[in-house]
Amino acid sequence: MTSILEQLLSVFWLRPETAVWRYLDIEAMKRFEFEGRSLDFGCGDGIFSFIRAGGRFTAEFDAFQKTERLDRFYQNVDVYDAYDDSYDALVASAPSYQINVGFDHKANLLRKATALNFYKETVEGDGNAPLPFEDNSFGSIFSNIVYWLDNPAEVISELRRVLVPGGKICLMLPNDTLPEYSFYNSLYVETKDERWKWLELLDRGRLSDNIKQSKSDEDWREIFARAELSVSHHSQHLPKTIIQTWDIGFRPMFPALMKMVDGVDHEKMPGIKAEWVNALKMFATPLAAMGAINDERSAFHCYILSK
Repeated sequence: MTSILEQLLSVFWLRPETAVWRYLDIEAMKRFEFEGRSLDFGCGDGIFSFIRAGGRFTAEFDAFQKTERLDRFYQNVDVYDAYDDSYDALVASAPSYQINVGFDHKANLLRKATALNFYKETVEGDGNAPLPFEDNSFGSIFSNIVYWLDNPAEVISELRRVLVPGGKICLMLPNDTLPEYSFYNSLYVETKDERWKWLELLDRGRLSDNIKQSKSDEDWREIFARAELSVSHHSQHLPKTIIQTWDIGFRPMFPALMKMVDGVDHEKMPGIKAEWVNALKMFATPLAAMGAINDERSAFHCYILSK
C-alpha cells in the first residue's frame, strides 16, 4: 500500500482526495492483467495507468505541471487540458510493462501521455463514435471513463467488438448509491432548495455528470449480457465516507493553491512539498484502508468482463 499511495500523494499533492480515489481504483482492479495487445480507453495524461504499472516519478514531478485557464475553473473548464514543450514527465523508473494503445479525445492529454514513453501508440478520437480499430484487435482493455460517455451500453458493445474472443475488459462504473453521497445532488438537485445552489461550485459537473449513469449491479449485468459479455469478477469500492471526502477535498481551492505554489521560491519548494506530503499521509493512509472494503453500498463497481 505504502509505495503506491505515497507516489500518488506526491503526484496529486494539491488534490490528495484524488490520490486516495486512484489508489482504491488500483486496489479494486488487482485481478486484472493486460494480456496480448492492450488498450487504455480514455487514458487521459496516462499518469494513473503508469503508476499502476509500477512506474515512478521523481519527487519534483506532479500532475499540475501544465495547467491553464484557472480563471475559468468555476465554469467547469478542464484546466489540465494544456501542453507545451516545457512539459517534462520526470520519470524516475519505468513501469513493468507497456500498453499498446492509449486512446483519448483530448490532444493535449495525449501529448502528456506520450511523454511517459509508456504507450506504444496514442490515438485521438471520440469515445462516443465507432472506434478506429478492427474487430478482434485487443486481448485486454481497461477503462474508467465509460460512464462519462453519452450511451455506455453502446460503448460497451463497441469495446466488445474490438476485443478478441477470450479477451478481458476491466471497467470502473458508478453504483446506484452514488447520487445519495453527492452533496450537490442530495441537497440541491433532489430538494430544489435554492439555499444549496452554491454547491454547483463544489460539484463542477463531476459527480452530477457521473450520477446520470449510476446503475445497480443487476442493471449493469443486463447491459453486459446484451453485449454478450460475461462477468468473471465483480467488486465494489469507494464507500460513502470516501466519496464525500472527495466531494469536498481540496478541489474548490485549486486555483488559489496553484497561485501559492507559483509564488514559492523554487529552492524551497522540494522541502515544502515533502512536508506537505508527509502531513497528508497521516490522513490519507487510514482513509485508504477504510475505502478498500468491498461493500454493496459502495459507490463504484469494478468489473472484469470476458468475451
